[in-house]
Formats: sequence, structure tokens, C-alpha cells
Amino acid sequence: MSVETSVVVPTLDDALTLRATIERLNGLVAATGAAAEVLIVDAGSADGTLELAAELADALPLLHMRVLVQDRAHSGFGSVVRLGIAYAEGRHCLIVMPDARDPLEVIPEMLNELRGGKHLVLCSRYETADSGETIPRRFQAYQTVYRRAVRLLLGIDIPDSTYGFRAFNRTFVLALGLSSHGFAVCPEITFKVHLAGGQTSRVQGAPTGPMIRQAAKFRLRNELPGYGVTLVRAALHRAGMRWF
Repeated sequence: MSVETSVVVPTLDDALTLRATIERLNGLVAATGAAAEVLIVDAGSADGTLELAAELADALPLLHMRVLVQDRAHSGFGSVVRLGIAYAEGRHCLIVMPDARDPLEVIPEMLNELRGGKHLVLCSRYETADSGETIPRRFQAYQTVYRRAVRLLLGIDIPDSTYGFRAFNRTFVLALGLSSHGFAVCPEITFKVHLAGGQTSRVQGAPTGPMIRQAAKFRLRNELPGYGVTLVRAALHRAGMRWF
């Protein structure tokens, strides 16, 4: 099978929500007829996520699912995302969170943007009327500050540079040499595509439900340093100190 689109789903103890995510993807792929594959990239789950992934792979052959496992001692969100991108086969790549909250209905629009020549398509959570119902206020506050910092240091206005749910030209992004181990891989992709002269567009979409506390692995206080360093590296690259 010639794969056009690879979907990377990074997991860590996501048995609670993975089935809903994959079944939504299956319905979407069936409706669009896209030649797609799904890569479950696991960071060392101990709650039955891998067993569930294997079950779904057998039950949903249309998705051509593969399961990759990274040693938990060396894993992190960025690490498993980079592993998935490296093993993917599609020209286009999507990162989909396993928590069944991403607005997957915008995927056809994202793919149309990529087919039209865009290198990166971001999903903007903060431009929809109902975003406040699903995103905690502290997250909205830090995104406002980060957006202003990006505008100041890089001269571009990106409402949601850190959201994991995104689509991109896989070979273009691979050539940029991603290095982040944590969630900072998301702004790293965003900034490097911009600095390399890639074309970026965005679509609007709000998470489909509130964050589930017991399934949430993102800790803002842990990720802020990485986000800050990534933005500073991008600003230094813009000033002539090469990052990549």
C-alpha cells in the first residue's frame, strides 16, 4: 500500500481513552478514503494500553496500525513523537493525542492545506467561541503570554504554537532535525518550519471535551522551561546564531 498520510499517536497509560480516539480515526479514514496508516508510539504503558492497541489493530484493518514501544527510561513526549515521525511512511503526517479530545473533524481540511503546498497546518484552539469551556484558564493565560513573546521575538503572530494536534509535510520537518524530548517538540516544529521558510496555515478547532485529570500527563510548570528555551533558540537563530 502506498501511504499518503501517517497518523502518530503518542501514548502513555491511555487505555481509558485510546479506543474512542482510534475508532473516531477509523470512521474518518473510512469517510475520506485516504490511504493512511496509524502508528501507536508508546512510552512504556503499564495499564493495558499496548494490549488494547493490538486488539484495535486486528479489529480495524483499514487503519494499517503499527505499534512501536520506546524504553520508558529514555522516553518523553518529544522522544516518542520523533520516533513515530522517523518510522512513518506517509508524505503527510499528523500528530493526534490519545485522549479523545482533538477535533479530528478538521483533518480533511488540514490535508487539503498540505496537498496545496503548505508545510505545516496548526489547529488553533483559542479562536473558537467554545474554547473556554474545555481549556483551563491557566492554560489560556500562558498561551496569551507566550503568543506575545513569539510576536515580539520572532515577528510572527501564532495563536497556538504549542498544541500537539497538527499536520505537516513529514520529509520537510524531518530535514529540520528535531531534538526536543518533551512537549517543547511542538513549538520546535512550529518555529523551525517558519525559520526554514516553510509555509504555515491554521484551522480552527476546539477540543471536544474537558481535560480528564487522571489521563492528563501535561504539567505546565514542567514544560514552561522547555518552551522558553525553544523560543529563545528560535530568536537567536533569527539573529544569526544557527539552531539547525
